[in-house]
Amino acid sequence: MDNLSDEQLVINIQAGDRSAFEQLYWRYKDRVIGVVYGVVHDRQDALEITQEVFVRIYKNIDKFQPNTRFFTWAHRIAYNLAVDKYRRKKIAKEVEFDGDYQKNFAQNEVELKPSLDINPEMACERSELRDKISSAMAELSEKQRTIITLREVDGLSYEEIASVLDIQIGTVMSRLHYARLNLQNYLRQYLDCPDVKK
Repeated sequence: MDNLSDEQLVINIQAGDRSAFEQLYWRYKDRVIGVVYGVVHDRQDALEITQEVFVRIYKNIDKFQPNTRFFTWAHRIAYNLAVDKYRRKKIAKEVEFDGDYQKNFAQNEVELKPSLDINPEMACERSELRDKISSAMAELSEKQRTIITLREVDGLSYEEIASVLDIQIGTVMSRLHYARLNLQNYLRQYLDCPDVKK
């Protein structure tokens, strides 16, 4: 069954073959995790959402259109679920931060303990860089954030991105170009890169 096309596996699943679904799962699991992780930036969330993606795929397999690539369909489901989770989590974090700030920080109840074999300054810089990149990504439009994630995190080709997002390759290239410029502009002050083009 390993050599069957996605389309044939889908037909087999629609006919009740569970082993065909398992084959599709193992064929695309890692790529779906990559798509989801690129949006939510949390491994546990990515794993949970990936499970939900494949549950959705299984439940809706009869709605799959034969003229659509399975890869495209699965990635759209993954991306949409990931974006929903990201938005819900972002709102929840804002509420939690507002509610707990005085208790945990203003009253100095948080105790910082040094870790062995860790350079505190370097760890702080890495954490700060991660935060700055996450903040910069959040400043991008959803379309630009998607393009950056699919290309730089998931490593998809221009053709694959065009297929997943159902847009022209020229549009992919244009969005990616402006997304990179905007990301560099948001990070310029932190990274102190005077050579970054506006």
